[in-house]
Amino acid sequence: MSRRTTSPPAPARLAGAGLVIALVVLVVMSLSALALVRTVSAGLLVSGNFAFRQAAVLAADAGGEAAIAWLTPRVETAAVLNHQPEAGYYASMTPGLAFTGAGAAGTTAAIDWNDDRCGAQAASPCLRPSPPLPMDPAGHVVRYLIERLCRDEGSPEAAANSCLLFRPAQGGSARRGQLSYGASTRFQPDDAVYYRITVHVRGPRHTTAFTQTLVHF
Repeated sequence: MSRRTTSPPAPARLAGAGLVIALVVLVVMSLSALALVRTVSAGLLVSGNFAFRQAAVLAADAGGEAAIAWLTPRVETAAVLNHQPEAGYYASMTPGLAFTGAGAAGTTAAIDWNDDRCGAQAASPCLRPSPPLPMDPAGHVVRYLIERLCRDEGSPEAAANSCLLFRPAQGGSARRGQLSYGASTRFQPDDAVYYRITVHVRGPRHTTAFTQTLVHF
């Protein structure tokens, strides 16, 4: 007599558990893929914003050069002794000035970069920047504001005035072979007033950049 041996069928609950595990793994993989896509998208967005900001900062050089070009023929004349708001020039510093615009806490004055009267803050001094420079090929609009670092308008030598001055080094000579223009007897200019140039750039994607430069002549 032959005897047949048969194995019992697998319980139905084991097949159901395998399906649940497969679904859980599928959900986890889907969430991981979604997180990876979001991370890559955020990285591209940050990189793009950084590139736009760097381009705006580079475009600010044009504003600084334009301000220096405006100052150069006037710095030795009486034109720099008084305000010229139509050119974005002020012969004295304004206390509490908000360089980035109106609305900053603790400020009492602002610069009208947006041509909106400093956000309609009529009670605060609202300084006018220069007219916009021609838009560059990348779409940047550049404006600047020049301030003479003096307490008041008028001559920097006036007794009632006080200016931040550049004072060249005294003594020494370049005849011994060293390169020291500040100490050289051949380069001994009179005390010169410092000027602060603030440049505002508005570019694509509402990019905004500010730079400041101190110069003397």
